Amino acid sequence: MKNDTESLSFGRYLQAVRLEKKISLEQVAKRTRIGLGNLMLIEQENHAQLPAEVFVKGFLRSYAAAIGADGDEAVRRYESRLDVVQKIAKSEASIDKPVQPTWWQLMLALILLLGIIAASVSVVSYLQRQPGAAESTVHKLSPAAAPPAGEASEAAEAAAAESGKRGSEKLNLQITALENTWLKVIVDETESREYDLKAGDTIRLEAKTGYNLLIGDAAGLKLTLNEKPVSIPGESGQVVTMHLP
Repeated sequence: MKNDTESLSFGRYLQAVRLEKKISLEQVAKRTRIGLGNLMLIEQENHAQLPAEVFVKGFLRSYAAAIGADGDEAVRRYESRLDVVQKIAKSEASIDKPVQPTWWQLMLALILLLGIIAASVSVVSYLQRQPGAAESTVHKLSPAAAPPAGEASEAAEAAAAESGKRGSEKLNLQITALENTWLKVIVDETESREYDLKAGDTIRLEAKTGYNLLIGDAAGLKLTLNEKPVSIPGESGQVVTMHLP
């Protein structure tokens, strides 16, 4: 009977099947077009460096299919293991939570604040009683030092108009396939779409906040965001994850 650790081990499960069938990790990378780095992170179960959950599940199913393993089983183990990791992280965060100040510390801080305020008032009163203080104050507060009311109003309106323009601007993404490849897109962190593209295919998408992309071939696509070209990191045949903008 397997222990709890083994039952939640998705990376060891896939690695065991791969080694049993004498399939190298390089062969898996070639069949799935997933980079060796990501395959190693999967087998090491390195949650800190693995990409978003939705991308990892796609990697696991592709890996399992390449070696003849059960993709659903690999995903189930990953979800169970991820749940354990998240619970441990929450527990550690609650332990490391800073201690709240006691009532006497708050009282001491309040007394210090009141002392600073009283000292400031005393200094201001002393300076106002000195010769020339009134003239200096009037000079500093003279209306001539401030912009005319009309100019201030126009500047505020222009700033508000510019802010509204930025807030309403859409993110238009054009995707052109240079080679046959696959693509997964998450729009505005909510809607997920998958595409099997052929060379010459073009997709146009619109978003308010941004896109998460899982690209099957780093050299297989051309991206343009709001009519500006976007470079894709990685080499030909490498699976890449990106966030735009």
